[in-house]
Amino acid sequence: MGKLSIDDIKPGMKLEKDVQERSGRVLLRAGTEITERHLNIFRTWGVAEVDIESMSREEVAAQAAREVDPEAMLAAEAYLDPLFTRTDQDHAAIRELKRVCVLRHIRKNKHKSGVV
Repeated sequence: MGKLSIDDIKPGMKLEKDVQERSGRVLLRAGTEITERHLNIFRTWGVAEVDIESMSREEVAAQAAREVDPEAMLAAEAYLDPLFTRTDQDHAAIRELKRVCVLRHIRKNKHKSGVV
């Protein structure tokens, strides 16, 4: 399928292609089931995206949206809306960027007591 952001990958997913660091060194082989340790290794080596078996960006987005509290989602969108006022929000890249920003904002502020 397509490449997925490290932030969207969950332990238990399987790699469709080998994961390489910038110079081409293989960090993990295709077919490997991802663990939290693997995600930490990817972040350490600067790997931002990997290919996951049978998962599209749309499927991952839908899954992530189901896992987020609807109130937190609305609060994060309201908080971030001013940053996107001068953009074409019908453009696919802008929609994806906003989706990623909202999810990151929620994850970043999850530990705070109800503050999003």
